[in-house]
Amino acid sequence: MATMQLQVQIKALPEEVFAYLSDLEKHPEWSHSMEIKKTFEGQVGVGASYRSRGKNFGITASETVEVTEHRPNERFGWRTTGAMGMKFGWSFELSPREGGTLLIERFEPPSGLVAGLIGKLTESPTRKAMQEGLGRIKVRLEGATGASPVQGQEESETSS
Repeated sequence: MATMQLQVQIKALPEEVFAYLSDLEKHPEWSHSMEIKKTFEGQVGVGASYRSRGKNFGITASETVEVTEHRPNERFGWRTTGAMGMKFGWSFELSPREGGTLLIERFEPPSGLVAGLIGKLTESPTRKAMQEGLGRIKVRLEGATGASPVQGQEESETSS
């Protein structure tokens, strides 16, 4: 599976969007995660670690999460290590646009034969989950004036 990339325009400043997204313990508000807890002391930054529990494709699993990018108001990324040691990369890129923020989410699937086969089977549900998550982020940050979860999204895909 190639790297997936989706984007949405949010009527909130990059500072607000970044503050929300970089608080990984809030991710259950918009993602498939049921719980994310810090396993480190101090400020969030590259190397910060978490433990998450979530439901994917009907299976509840625990994962380790490590922050890999932390550029305030510009980029935030992390890597999860899940079942069979497979590593998944997630990131958000933020750009000021039209009085708000253009938010780009990227998903980098694991590599390898088994991971590639799993990726092909889960590509469509992963894309749908990303669209729904971006919609929930948009609604949460825009408040009552937020658009429905799927409005205003543009989608693109890049190869890795």
